[in-house]
Amino acid sequence: RFRVPRFCAMMGADIPRADIEDILRRLGCTVADDPAGDAGVLAVGAPTFRPDLEREIDLYEEVLRLWGMDRIPATLPGGPGRVGTRSQMEHVMDTVNAVMRASGLNETMTYSFAEPGDLDRLRMPHEGLGEPVELINPLNADQSVMRQSIVPGLLRSVAYNQSRGVKNVQLYEAGAVFFAAEGRKQPKERRRLAGVLAGAMGEAGWNAAPAPFDFFDGKGVVESLARELALPKLRFKALSADEAPHLQPGRAAVVLAGGAELGWVGELHPLAVAAFEADAPVVAFELDVEALAKASRPARDYRDVPTFPAVSMDVAFVVDEGVAHEKLVQCMASAGRKLLEDARLFDVYRDEERVGAGKKSMAYALTYRAADRTLTSDEVDKAHERLVKKVCAATGAEVRG
Repeated sequence: RFRVPRFCAMMGADIPRADIEDILRRLGCTVADDPAGDAGVLAVGAPTFRPDLEREIDLYEEVLRLWGMDRIPATLPGGPGRVGTRSQMEHVMDTVNAVMRASGLNETMTYSFAEPGDLDRLRMPHEGLGEPVELINPLNADQSVMRQSIVPGLLRSVAYNQSRGVKNVQLYEAGAVFFAAEGRKQPKERRRLAGVLAGAMGEAGWNAAPAPFDFFDGKGVVESLARELALPKLRFKALSADEAPHLQPGRAAVVLAGGAELGWVGELHPLAVAAFEADAPVVAFELDVEALAKASRPARDYRDVPTFPAVSMDVAFVVDEGVAHEKLVQCMASAGRKLLEDARLFDVYRDEERVGAGKKSMAYALTYRAADRTLTSDEVDKAHERLVKKVCAATGAEVRG
């Protein structure tokens, strides 16, 4: 019994009955009306040379094969109460890709296989990366382990482009890194996002030459990503030469959000860049995608448009060279409490005669505002005096006149 309505429903297409009968006869089958008188059923007899045609579904397959599977329209599977959604990781990766492209980086894919000495060549510490995963049957000696960092592969892409005359290279990749541990049967995988910036953004014009990429360009890409993912309390903590020998001292930082470590950003050390036959400077970053997804927030906090005026004041602190901008901002935020809306660094000045040896002057534009009232001069003066006093006590700063 060949039930025509059931066949059409299962195939997802209205195939004419005449075509079905024609195909069955071409297969050598006998076709007749149903003896029970059901108009939607055919009585089919299989030929003796087709012993594989034993069930009704076997006939369905043969009819569909000859009618043409490519003629079946594509449809989504249906089901009551079944709703398709995208996972949080997919939403995060959509945002990551959009931000990277908007920042001028092009997506690339490098090999997951790596050379055993890639991390040593990059001068990257092995702590926290586990043991390398060795391949039993590698394609060649240069690809005998699984990568523990994406940056070496991106550096090779930079060198490849630079050797062929492409000096401005901005690339990023999101992929897996692998690391093993003694006694563990299977290696662990972590998804990482890495990027490199080499050369400059754009070509030289008749009136100006583009500035080469530096640490702040890489930091800006990370800040753009953090803003779009709504990462809480983003901050950058400086890394010493001992902590990150693969990065330039004074131009390297670990990326933190809400107390969680996300990765690092900085200018690669010239020796590390030269080891991959690329031209310095090269700015790079590498972030943990799982940590990004965990720290990201699906909804932003709503802040009403301020209706009360702000009061702006400038202050310049003279501090030791070792005092970082981050330390000053943290002290000001703590001392300013709810009245300090913004603290923006607008000048850094060094002069042995006017400021002192080993000193620097850092000038900030401070904005005070209350959400529920107009601030009085007395309130602003007291808040500003309290802020200056606490910053000087915490950092050893002096106010520059």
